[in-house]
Amino acid sequence: MGKLLVPDTIYHSRSYNELTVKPINPSYLNVMTYSGWKDNWFVNLSGGTTAFLGSPLGCEDLFGRIKPAITLSLGKWVTPAIGARVSYQGFQFKNSIPEDREYQHIHADFLWNVASHSYNARDQPYLDIVPYVGLGIIHNKDAGNHPFAFSYGVMGRYRLSHRTHLTMELGGTTTFRDFDGYGASNKFGDNLMSLTAGLSFTIGKAGWKRVVDARPYIEQNEWLLGYASSLSDNNRLLTNRHKDDTQAIMELKKILEIEGLLELYKDKLMATGNNCISQKKLFPKNDYSGLNSLRSRLLNHRWNGDPKEYLTDSIPIDTIADIESRKRNSSTANGWACDYLSEISNGRSCIGAPIYFFFQLGTNHLTNTSQLINLDEIARVARKYGLSISILGAADNATGTDEINRSLGSGRSNYISSQLILRGVEENKITKENVGGINTYSPVEANRNTKVVLYSP
Repeated sequence: MGKLLVPDTIYHSRSYNELTVKPINPSYLNVMTYSGWKDNWFVNLSGGTTAFLGSPLGCEDLFGRIKPAITLSLGKWVTPAIGARVSYQGFQFKNSIPEDREYQHIHADFLWNVASHSYNARDQPYLDIVPYVGLGIIHNKDAGNHPFAFSYGVMGRYRLSHRTHLTMELGGTTTFRDFDGYGASNKFGDNLMSLTAGLSFTIGKAGWKRVVDARPYIEQNEWLLGYASSLSDNNRLLTNRHKDDTQAIMELKKILEIEGLLELYKDKLMATGNNCISQKKLFPKNDYSGLNSLRSRLLNHRWNGDPKEYLTDSIPIDTIADIESRKRNSSTANGWACDYLSEISNGRSCIGAPIYFFFQLGTNHLTNTSQLINLDEIARVARKYGLSISILGAADNATGTDEINRSLGSGRSNYISSQLILRGVEENKITKENVGGINTYSPVEANRNTKVVLYSP
């Protein structure tokens, strides 16, 4: 019977902890935030026609009563669905006789956007339908009447841009019958119907923000608080355990130190991860023997008795020949040092190593201004000890002509010299030299340098 071969499968799983601490992508409720005091104001300017329908009606039909009108409004949207405005409308109308009369109508309206549910899908829909009702005062200039009037209608808005809307409005006004100068003053019956179109401009911040659903964040925070509490309890348990282990190791260290076995078991104690070995010893113990002391005195007559400066027992005993050889090497080294100091004092050798400053191609600008910190230190040391300074300017001979490279080398050495003088170095202590184009260093950029060397005065 053959084996059934099942292909290898890799399963990926996530723990509850990983999912819980993962950043949450915000989700939104179907609720819009209220706008601030300075947000979502609008100004609407429109023009159109009005027609008077009153009591008595007169002999003209509706089209014979049409006269021009203008409207100016200032308002604010509190939410995507609710707003308010103050509006002025006026110009002319024909009364029942019919005669042309001038009028002004000021009213405050409550706005209700029935298309506000579209904000659940996007910040600003293209089309809004806004019914409104309001109350105001209408004034007939010729008749001298200014009764109260009710305003009502519906406005459509089409979004042209983030702040601009095209508006069209069909509205009506109802007031007392004597508005046009004819009829009873205690009954409603005179009406003005208007049809206007214009533009609306948003002032301040435009648009809305949806409310973020806080429930996932609350659940995550509750889990994190519980998880942090469990970690704190676990840390407290581990701290107590570590304290007990440290105390036991300290007692063991005392025993090993008394028995002289501390060095033998030092590595095992250090492997425990505590710093007991680095602590001050509780019991004094010689770390060197008389033989080690003798070796140190023979190899270094300036030995000051510090146990850390002698050889350990693990090094084989030196023969007399070894000791003599070390003495000769030490004498040679001391002699070389004396020769070097003599050359420095006579001005034939520089003090320490040269300091290099590197420049950008074809300029006197340092590749990095942080190099100036070296000039600060050079100037400080030179002033303190009265040292002389030699400056050698150079350029790379892989680019530019000899004349250009000589000019660059001179300019770079002059720049370093001027910087040192600014830092208090006397000009008579500085010697400048121009070596022109060189190919001493690799890569090519390294040859664009100025070398500074210190000499004894």
